[in-house]
Amino acid sequence: MKESLIYILKRILKENRIKVDEKELEFQLLSHPSYPSLHSVTGVLDHFAISNLALEVPKNIETLNQLPRFFLAYIKDINNDDLVLVTNKDSKICLIYNEKRTETLSTDKFLNAWTGVIVGVEKDNEVVPKTNPLDLTLFTSFLTIVLLIILFFSFKPDLFQSLHFLLSFAGLAISIVIVKHELGFHSKIADKFCSGNIDKINCDDVLKSKAANFFGVFKLSDVGIIYFLSLTVSWLLLSMNKAGYDSLIVISVLAIPFTFYSIIYQYFVVKKWCLLCLSVVLILWLQATSLFIVDIDITSLSFTYNSLLLVAFSFLLTTVFWQFVLPKMKKEKELSILKIEHYKFKRNYSIFNALISRYVQMNTAINGTNEIVFGDMNNLFKITIITNPLCSFCKGAHELVENLLKSGNKNIQITIRFNVNLNRDATDNKIALRLLELYNVSGIEQCLNAMHDIYGKLLPKNWLEKWGEAGNPQYIEILRAEKEWCKQNNINFTPEILINGRPLPKEYERNDLLYFVEDVVENEQQKIESSISELEYTS
Repeated sequence: MKESLIYILKRILKENRIKVDEKELEFQLLSHPSYPSLHSVTGVLDHFAISNLALEVPKNIETLNQLPRFFLAYIKDINNDDLVLVTNKDSKICLIYNEKRTETLSTDKFLNAWTGVIVGVEKDNEVVPKTNPLDLTLFTSFLTIVLLIILFFSFKPDLFQSLHFLLSFAGLAISIVIVKHELGFHSKIADKFCSGNIDKINCDDVLKSKAANFFGVFKLSDVGIIYFLSLTVSWLLLSMNKAGYDSLIVISVLAIPFTFYSIIYQYFVVKKWCLLCLSVVLILWLQATSLFIVDIDITSLSFTYNSLLLVAFSFLLTTVFWQFVLPKMKKEKELSILKIEHYKFKRNYSIFNALISRYVQMNTAINGTNEIVFGDMNNLFKITIITNPLCSFCKGAHELVENLLKSGNKNIQITIRFNVNLNRDATDNKIALRLLELYNVSGIEQCLNAMHDIYGKLLPKNWLEKWGEAGNPQYIEILRAEKEWCKQNNINFTPEILINGRPLPKEYERNDLLYFVEDVVENEQQKIESSISELEYTS
C-alpha cells in the first residue's frame, strides 16, 4: 500500500493540474508520523497549502454525482480497506490502485464496495512548486556520456567496434538501474520491469538469492557495473592508442556461459524471473552475436602486450572506482532512511506535547493594548513571538510568521510582542512604534510589508527613510506594557516563541510548528470539551 499511496497522491495532483516538487512530496509523506494513513495524506496536502477535504459522505448516486471527477476513496477489500484514486466519468467508475492495477466498475458495484470516506482536492490557488536548481550530478553525467560517445566515434570505429561500444553503454545503464533497485532507490524503469501482476516476475527474489553473490564479495549488480564499465573504458583506451581489440572479443565469448547459468538458475532454482537480469543477458548475447555479423575470424586472433595491458588496467581501474563509489551510495541511502525516520519521530505530536508540557504555562494576555495580532482572537492555536526589530536572530522568527500566514490555516493567531529599549531616541523603539502605528492605522498588509523589510535585508536607517517614524506617541504605552510583561515573565532575550503560553521546546526548530497546528487545535478542543463535560457532571 505504501508505494501505491505515493503514486495515487502524485496522480490526483497531476489530474487536477497542481504542480509540486515530487521529491519533497514523497519525503513529506514518508516522514509523516501516521504514514500510510489517511491523516498523512491530508497532512501532506496541508503542508503544500493545497485545499483538501476528508470526510464521510452518504453512499448514494446523488452524492456521487456531486463529487469531483477525481477523488481518493476507501474501497472494501478482503483483508482491509484500500485507498484508491477514483475517476468518475460517463457513469463508469475507474479505480486506480497503483501504477499497474486499475479496475472499472459500474456505479452500483462501486457504491457497494465504497466505504463512504473520500478525500477531495481543489486547485483554488496556484500552487507554485519549489524551484529546484539544475541537478548538477545529472547534468554532468549526461554531458560526460555525450562527450565520451563523441570522443569514441572521433576515432572512426568500424561497425563491430561501434555496436560493441554502444551495447556496453546500454549494459552499463541497465546495471546502474539494478544497483539502484537493490539499494532501494526509487526508479520508474525498475518499477516497470520488476513489478507487475505476473507471479513469475520478481527481481528481488533473484537479486537476493545466493547465486547473485560471487565469492561472497561481489553481487551480480556489482559484476555488471564493473564488466560493462570496463568494456567502455577499454574501448576508449584501445581506440586512443590504436591497439587491437582481440582481447575484448575473447571476453565477450567467455561471458556467454554465465548467461546460461543465470537463465537456468532463475528458471529451476529461484523459479522467478528478473527482467532486468534478462536484459543484461540479452546485451551479452547481442555483443557475442555482433562477432558473426561483421565476420570476425576467432581462430586468427592475436594479442599484443599493449592491448592486454590497457584492458587489464581498465578492469582494475573500474573495480577500484566501484569499490570507492558503492559505499558512498549505500551511505546516501542510509542517510535518506535515517532522515525520514528522524522527521517521522520529530513530527510525532505525542512527543512534542510531552516536551512542551514540561514548561509552566504563562498568561500571555496584556489587557487594554492594541498589540499586533494576526488572526482571530478566539483561535485555539495562539503563538506569541517576542521580538526586537534590530535582532538578527529574529529574522528566522519572522519567516515563521510568514509561513504560518501563507499556510492559510484559520485556526492560527499570531501576536507580535516587542521587547525594545523604551528610550524614544533608540532605533529599535522608533521602528517598533512605527510598526504598531502601521498596524493600527494602515492595516495588516502594510504592517506585514514593513515587517518583511526590517526583518529582511533592509538596514534600519534605510527602513526609517522608507517608512518614516510614528506620528502618534500614544503607542509608547503599548511598548511599556510589553516590556513590563517580558520583565515579569523573565524573558530577557529575543526571539522567544510561545505556543499557547508555553515556550517552544529546544529540541524543535521554529518551522516545525507548521506540522503541529491541527494537533494543537484538536488537543485544545478536547480540553474545552472535557471541561464542559466536567461542569455538566458536577452541576
